[in-house]
Amino acid sequence: MSKKRFIRNLLFIAGGVVLLLIVLAEIFKDDMVKLAIQKGAKTFDVPLDVGEVDFSLLYRFPLATIEFNDLVMLAHGVKDSLATNSDTTAFISKLYASVDLIELMKGNILVKKVKIENMKACYLVDSLGKSNFDFLMNETGGGDTVVNIEDTSKVQGVYTLDKLTLENIELQYVDALMRASASVHIAELEMKGEVESLGFKAATHGEVFVRELCYADYNCKGLANTKLNFSVTALNDSVGISDLTLNTGDAELSLTGNVINKDSALLDISFNGSDIDIAKNLSILPSHMMEELNITGAAGMLHFNGNAHGFLTSYTMPQVEMDVRLTDGFVQYDTYPSVRHIQMEANFSNGYVAKMESSLVNLKRFHAETEKSSIDLSAKIMHPLKPQYDIAGSVAIDLGEWKSMMPDSLVKSVSGRLKASVSTAGVLPDSITDDFSEYFLQRTRFNLQLDQVGLQMDSIPQIIGLGGTLIYSPKNLTLSAFRMQVPDYHVHITNGYFRGSWLGKISDYENMSLQMDSLLLATSYSSFSASGQVEGLKTIKYDLSSDLSLNLSEVYEMMPDSMAHSMSGAIDASLCSAGIFAMDSMVEESMRLFFENSKLGIHMKDVSMDMQDTLLNVQNLSGSVIYHSDSIWMNRVSGSYLGLDFGADSTTVSHVYSGAVQNNKKEIRVHGNFEVGDMDYAWIEAFMGDTVPEPEELTQAKMQAALEEEPYEQHYTIKANGHMKARSFKYGDILLKNIDAKFLADLENNFFVADSLVCDVFDGQVNGALRYRMVDLPTDTVLRDVMDFKIDAENLDVSKMVSGLQEYIQEYDITGENVKGFLSSDLDGRIVMENYMPVFDSLMISGDLTLDEGALIGVKAIAELQDLPGIGIKNLDNLRFRTLSSSLFIYRNNIFLPKTDIYSSSFEASLLGMYSFNGDYDFHIRAILSQILSGKVSKPSKEEQKGGFASDDKGRYYVTSYLDGKSKAWFDNKSDRERMDTRIRMNKRGLMVLFKPVLVRYETDVK
Repeated sequence: MSKKRFIRNLLFIAGGVVLLLIVLAEIFKDDMVKLAIQKGAKTFDVPLDVGEVDFSLLYRFPLATIEFNDLVMLAHGVKDSLATNSDTTAFISKLYASVDLIELMKGNILVKKVKIENMKACYLVDSLGKSNFDFLMNETGGGDTVVNIEDTSKVQGVYTLDKLTLENIELQYVDALMRASASVHIAELEMKGEVESLGFKAATHGEVFVRELCYADYNCKGLANTKLNFSVTALNDSVGISDLTLNTGDAELSLTGNVINKDSALLDISFNGSDIDIAKNLSILPSHMMEELNITGAAGMLHFNGNAHGFLTSYTMPQVEMDVRLTDGFVQYDTYPSVRHIQMEANFSNGYVAKMESSLVNLKRFHAETEKSSIDLSAKIMHPLKPQYDIAGSVAIDLGEWKSMMPDSLVKSVSGRLKASVSTAGVLPDSITDDFSEYFLQRTRFNLQLDQVGLQMDSIPQIIGLGGTLIYSPKNLTLSAFRMQVPDYHVHITNGYFRGSWLGKISDYENMSLQMDSLLLATSYSSFSASGQVEGLKTIKYDLSSDLSLNLSEVYEMMPDSMAHSMSGAIDASLCSAGIFAMDSMVEESMRLFFENSKLGIHMKDVSMDMQDTLLNVQNLSGSVIYHSDSIWMNRVSGSYLGLDFGADSTTVSHVYSGAVQNNKKEIRVHGNFEVGDMDYAWIEAFMGDTVPEPEELTQAKMQAALEEEPYEQHYTIKANGHMKARSFKYGDILLKNIDAKFLADLENNFFVADSLVCDVFDGQVNGALRYRMVDLPTDTVLRDVMDFKIDAENLDVSKMVSGLQEYIQEYDITGENVKGFLSSDLDGRIVMENYMPVFDSLMISGDLTLDEGALIGVKAIAELQDLPGIGIKNLDNLRFRTLSSSLFIYRNNIFLPKTDIYSSSFEASLLGMYSFNGDYDFHIRAILSQILSGKVSKPSKEEQKGGFASDDKGRYYVTSYLDGKSKAWFDNKSDRERMDTRIRMNKRGLMVLFKPVLVRYETDVK
């Protein structure tokens, strides 16, 4: 056969085949279309409506091609206002389907290629939650849903979808129940696949756009141009993602990799998110959600990337790595400071083991700032199921910036800066217990710095200039450079320091041990320091030492004006104490610990205090006071109290606590050297008296309260002795100077003794002793005391003495103008005091006295003798003498003169008699008449030199008296003299019975 014939025959055959195919297509067109529509309607149980349909065997031979135009899928009776054409579920402008011709001849439709153009579909849900696609799911009477599945058991071999193409697809979604809607546009999508008996494979790529999106109150305008690019392949259980990129707003999210899913899923994927604008994404949220968080604005760019590689099962997880980064973050609050410059870097990894136990969340860096504050943080969290943490952070805060966050009712103002840093690492347990608290403290370090902090609160005084550094390390605490001012109290702490540590567990505080290495608080001129240790907080064993230095001028500035007018001087004090006590009995044990286990030392220098309570006033107080071992020592203490200078040196007080405080039967011994300045008895009266009378009602109330109180019984006794000095003592018109004495005060036996008493008085000197004894009486209406005394006086100015005693002896016939001379004496006496006032009727005195260079001027009892008729004694109204010596005694309100010798240049005389304090007197005088007449005294005889006259009948006797209101001045007689002598001797005996000076003891036990 020639070549031309072959070609011709071939063309005839081809033409015949084509013609046959055309004829067959026309013959079977209606059947094929009917079969396809019925197949589709049966498969989806949906009524279909189609426009023009074309069937061709030539278009993609050997595949048969069906072209549908204007294909409509109708809904089953769905009516809703959200859809204008609610009976149309989907509309397809053109649909090309290429099917297997052989299977088609068998009555099966196996699609090989599909192309859909210009499709519109609506998914509608009404307000009751019913959608226009619900009819695709057949419902049984019992409500169970049954899905119609096409039987493909007759299809054997390989099924291949060579290509599925979607172009210009519009999908609408409207949900009235959720108040949501969306418009999705698929510009182009291609898919192909192949199904075999042993598996399948597929591939797809394309672009999807979300043009409109609404959901409830969310602002979804920023998502209107969301774009999804994808390129995915599948092979049996394996999925390969070449490209899966989502662009929404300014964010781009991408995913690449492979997923193999058999018995377990094997992942090998990478994901990435970049340029995620927080501001635009948060703008999607409803406004009320931001308002609830008090957030008015936020910004920042978020980036993340990561990968997952490995198996994912119920027991295993792939190895995952992920990095997250936030830049230029910003959060604005309506009332709080805005936070800006937020930076964050973090990653997550579950490690090579790819388990939760090996997982690590690593916050590499977090930084944020406000206008004046900042925070930095880093952290590592491992093993999320049993977290292991490693955290470090720091903050720098301007407190004034955060005032708006504090309640106005609590904080009025706050300012200053705070810096803090903390680091901690460990394992978080399942539950927080005391053991974990101890564990946490053991693995934590903390640093806090305050600078110029000011705080004014409603309940506390204003604080300014607060600053310092607090450092905590495990079981150690240090405070340095502490400073603070409290203007209301003028307190200014310029430096504070503390360093301490502890041993044991805080949860077991009863057995903790605290160590205070150093504590210091200092102002400009004062300071306090301490150190020591404490063991146990239930049964406490402690050993503490402290020192205090006070500048009282500075302290005065800190005190309320109502307490003091002025203060000055310095006080240094030290306290050392060690002991053991139980916490629950601390109040009861405090006194014992202080007095038995402590040593207190106080040193004062020029301390002056002018207080509102004048009883607390003191000036120029200086000296040292030490308390230790139940005793007080005072050295070189001096000062002025209410105008009275005082001093004490080398002074001890024993049994202070065991006796006085505990009220035990012990003797409190006081021994020392004491001195006062110029003391006035009026000062004592003013001090002892109540200068401000209180209302009668208050007095009665106090008396009633005293009656209701349990009577106090004092068991301890007090005995004091030592040396006592006074610069002067004024009692009325009597002034004693340069007083020096040894003394003993025995309060148990109610007596006081002063011995070796020396003083200057009345221009002379007195050396004597005194014993003052209080007498117990059955009634408390009168206080009765007995005072014994011994006086050795020398050269006292008798005129000044009489003038000084005038008020007390109340003898107006004899005044300081009547008596002149210098008195020396050696007297013993006793007087009773009632209510601290002398009872002169009880006065008893015995002794000798001498008056030199004396004169009796206008003394009535003497002057009357010069008026004797005949021969009187002249110039007795101005009697002057060289010496007057007398042995006298006072008894029963009378002064008795057993014998008195008067020596002068003009005469000599002797006298005996008595003088009563009621004004009566009776004196018997013997004088030498020749001396009276001549006015001269011859050389005395040996007897006269011994005192008195040689014989009783020598000389002339005179008597002068004033008895029972009758005066007498005349010549004396012997019987009257003898009666007077007898009276004197009898009273002397009576005196000696009641008063024996040799039995009075003036011992003070003072060397």
